[in-house]
Amino acid sequence: MTNQKLTPGLITLLMITYALFFFTVPISKANSTIPSNFNQKLNLETIYIYNVSSFNTSKPLEWYEVDYSSKVFANTTPGGQIKVNFTGFNDKDPNDFFNLFGNPMPYMNIEFVENRFGLLETNTTFYNVSNGEADMNLLIGYNTFKSGFLLPINNFTYLKEQAYAQDQGPFWNATILIGETNNKITFEFKQTVYGRQKTTSTYDKVSGLLVYTNTSFGNYTLEMTLINLPDLTDNSLIPSYNLSIIIYILCISIPFVILKFNHKINRCKN
Repeated sequence: MTNQKLTPGLITLLMITYALFFFTVPISKANSTIPSNFNQKLNLETIYIYNVSSFNTSKPLEWYEVDYSSKVFANTTPGGQIKVNFTGFNDKDPNDFFNLFGNPMPYMNIEFVENRFGLLETNTTFYNVSNGEADMNLLIGYNTFKSGFLLPINNFTYLKEQAYAQDQGPFWNATILIGETNNKITFEFKQTVYGRQKTTSTYDKVSGLLVYTNTSFGNYTLEMTLINLPDLTDNSLIPSYNLSIIIYILCISIPFVILKFNHKINRCKN
């Protein structure tokens, strides 16, 4: 009978192959809780940190729910931070009708951090608020274009059309400019009547995340910049299920190749 024993080197290679399968395939699974029009690689566990360079009101910001009932006051400072942690995607609040973005909508926790003599201290945190509610209070978008902290990335042509459509009388007439590169898109709104809101918001086109905003309305101003933008470029170009299939095929085929090769070596020895 032919000796079918595996050499130690081939046994090691076989073990590495199976380790690659078990450790890599689970990581490559797409997050099923993220809707298809948002980036599937976005990490919902990450706390996205915005450094605040300008924040000025005659009093702390009064935060409202989408039905315009007051919640509580919030405050940050220049040198402070606003931290955002997405909690998932849910239906839009029925009271959020003055918002062109529909279901499902991102929800998040928002933490306001003050810089007090060089020390960062939490002022207040709002839990599980919608993207629409966040935009309504912070004025990141304009009129019904409540883009907030996260945009869908499946149709930028539509987003640009809707942004331009926000020039509406009699209260929302505005000069609207849109700048776009391969990786970023910027919406600039300059209201020409009423409160004369001025808002410039830039988004990363790969992740959909807000990376910069500079907005003002009356005595309210806010300027902040995201400092931990994730690099999703490479991952976003390779669908996760393709990687899983490739690894699966390798893990099935490599052992057979190893056994066949080992069989030939044993036959030659005999």
